[in-house]
Amino acid sequence: MKPNLSLIIDSITAPVLAGIPVRSEDNSITDFRIIFTNKQFKKTAGEIIKDDMLWSEVDDYFSKEFSFFKMAVQVTKGFVFKDITYYSKHSDTWYKVDMVYQEAEDMIVLSLKDITSERKYSQQLESSLTTDSLTGLPNKSMLATHIDKVLKKYPEKPFALLVLDIDNLKNINDSLGDKEGDALIIRTANILLRFQNEDFSIFRYGGDEFVALMSNLENEDEAAEIIDRLFNTFQQEKVRISGGVSVFPYHTQNKDELIRFADMALCYAKKNGKNNFVYFEDYMQKVFLRHLTLETKMTSAVFDSAFYQVYQPQFDIHTGKLRGFEALIRWRDPELGNISPSIFIPLAEESGLIIPIGRWIINTALSTIKNWQEKYNFNGIMSINVSPIQLNQDSFIFELDALINQYGVNPNLLEIEITEGVMINNMNETIDKLQALKDMGLRVSLDDFGTGYSSLNYLQMLPLNTLKIDKSFINNITSDDGVQANITSSIISMVTKMGLETIAEGVENPEQLDLLNKFNCNIVQGFLQGKPMPLSSCEEYLSGNKDALITITSSRESQHLQD
Repeated sequence: MKPNLSLIIDSITAPVLAGIPVRSEDNSITDFRIIFTNKQFKKTAGEIIKDDMLWSEVDDYFSKEFSFFKMAVQVTKGFVFKDITYYSKHSDTWYKVDMVYQEAEDMIVLSLKDITSERKYSQQLESSLTTDSLTGLPNKSMLATHIDKVLKKYPEKPFALLVLDIDNLKNINDSLGDKEGDALIIRTANILLRFQNEDFSIFRYGGDEFVALMSNLENEDEAAEIIDRLFNTFQQEKVRISGGVSVFPYHTQNKDELIRFADMALCYAKKNGKNNFVYFEDYMQKVFLRHLTLETKMTSAVFDSAFYQVYQPQFDIHTGKLRGFEALIRWRDPELGNISPSIFIPLAEESGLIIPIGRWIINTALSTIKNWQEKYNFNGIMSINVSPIQLNQDSFIFELDALINQYGVNPNLLEIEITEGVMINNMNETIDKLQALKDMGLRVSLDDFGTGYSSLNYLQMLPLNTLKIDKSFINNITSDDGVQANITSSIISMVTKMGLETIAEGVENPEQLDLLNKFNCNIVQGFLQGKPMPLSSCEEYLSGNKDALITITSSRESQHLQD
């Protein structure tokens, strides 16, 4: 018994349709008559397809984008179609169309392959490339495209770009967890969405950044009014956020520069205390280019070992005995000359170059003290400055311990100087690392006390040995009103009771020295008793030549010295 072909085809899950050409007297095809459809095809087509119907009667029903009839005519001529898709609204399914001409039977066979899952995946993938998954906002990749649309739609109108950055999001993630950080990002997006309209578009730029694009403006003032309302809303919602603004065409007519200029303005907002919006100004570009030049040169200086160290002596205020030296990095560029550490150190921290530079500083200081111990029986302290970024590196303690063992230096003679910037980040982690340094036998000193975030409460929390009183306190310590003297005296008294040693920085005249002596300060460091000195002068001094000391009153100078 022959199998029933109709039953077999009906059992196929793919929709199948067969048709034969309807020809005119000149043998050209005028239509196709449907001779068979399986159950799945009827289901897909919504049961409207009947055997013996003409394709022309139902062609428009299938797709407005192409004609099955015209496609079938081409197939009979040997043409092969690829990647033709068809959507069935009745079954909510996407199909890939496969059409074959059976020449022996003079018959067209149409079959459909379900590609819905593949198409949805493709759409999800495409969406993920253009949409932020957390907030549902268009992402960074869509900003340039949207700017092009704005330029085309409003060629004569100004538009403003506002780059926004949530303040201290990393601290929230570190202390409260990523879930709380994500909640703040969503909350920020929702505040921005209150302002969204045809001429106010929002983008998630990544991380803690958003971008708002304000188009169809009459002038800069209109943008400023919108931005003021936006900033006030964030303040009312108690969301701390910083922003940078650039305006087309006033600041630039180049869209890439527009984004970069807004970023520059954002950097200034961050540097100026955060939680504020800053408008781009021309000087920012000049500063940026200067920093870029310095960063490029600094990168070369790292590889070429173009840095060098000088060493400033520290003395016991009561006995005058040398306590030790603070190692200070210096940089002399062949073209730019001497570049102050106050300029290149912050730049190195921003760029990440502080990590290799910091390793060089520690390595050079340990090599120097080891050499001094062997040649001059030096038994003083070497103070080494460590950046908060450097201290935060997971490998810092391990690398430092390895270098100390490599040089065979007594850790009791090493002092790590930190700045108040360590308090910005995770306090518990900072305390653990500083305690690890003390457990290794090193001394820990807090530099520039009183210029930033410090309080006596912090001093009780941090495992310190020494407190350095900033030069800004010492400068006016002898003024007639006595305010700075009283403050300095109180600091020294309280810190001493806490068991910490005190070092006064920037001592430049005998009157300051006398007052600090009365206040029972322990150590002094300043031009009065010793400027930062090159290695050769230090070694001459350690060999016994006291005249080698370079002070504010000495006639001895060095071409290598940078005050």
